[in-house]
Amino acid sequence: MPIAGILTAFRRKVEKVVKQVVISHHRRSAEVLFSDTTLRDGEQMPGATLEPDDKVRIALALEEAGIHSLDAGFPASSEADVEAIRKMIGIVKRPVLTALCRTVKADVDAAARALDRQPHHKRGVSLFCGTSPLHREHKLNKSKEEILDIIRDTVSYAAERFPIVAFSPEDASRTELDFLCTCYEVAIDSGATTIGFPDTVGVLTPEKVQTILGQIQADVPNIDKALLAVHFHNDYGLAVANSLAGISAGANVVQCTVNGIGERAGNASLEEVAMA
Repeated sequence: MPIAGILTAFRRKVEKVVKQVVISHHRRSAEVLFSDTTLRDGEQMPGATLEPDDKVRIALALEEAGIHSLDAGFPASSEADVEAIRKMIGIVKRPVLTALCRTVKADVDAAARALDRQPHHKRGVSLFCGTSPLHREHKLNKSKEEILDIIRDTVSYAAERFPIVAFSPEDASRTELDFLCTCYEVAIDSGATTIGFPDTVGVLTPEKVQTILGQIQADVPNIDKALLAVHFHNDYGLAVANSLAGISAGANVVQCTVNGIGERAGNASLEEVAMA
């Protein structure tokens, strides 16, 4: 094997060990990591248009507030997001910058290009794929096995390009629990360092959140190899309550927006979750 290949293989082995040490530390710790999606999900609120320079200013304020990671945009869907991400690089230094992607390799490539100048250990990608019966049958027209193949293929592809890979089943709260756990197991085996639980349509209550997250942690055999993140919408006015229930049930990461802005009724409010 050429020396370059040997060095690459060695770097990946070391990186894998370091990632697992970090994940194990956070899973044992009572510390909750905040991920902010104001710049991406928050901007989906009707009338909320942010210019790239506005996003940089907001990102700097969030950095000062101590945010662990920033959902910086969706490069495959927006050149403005690419511009904003590139402007943040070198200015916003402490948080991890992540880019949203569908489980499509072209999306991962677009994210890699947008973040190519970001320090390696501070760049991440967040993949999503519809998993509920509604999404499988009417949006994607895919079987369960086909969905698992997509997750396996795309997460492993992303893991070769990013040190931090999150996977979230879109519409997780309406996905059959056994299939949801299988999706998580496959994603972690394929290289996901974080698994997300999004209540995409905002239908859960705190009691249900605790029940589902407890079952996920009991039934996903490799759950100790990834962080557990939660993302709630406020359609029932319960996004903050659900976030707190998620933390109580063992979530390591909570995703919020400033003032709870976002599509439909909004997201969990960053300041309310932080103060609670």
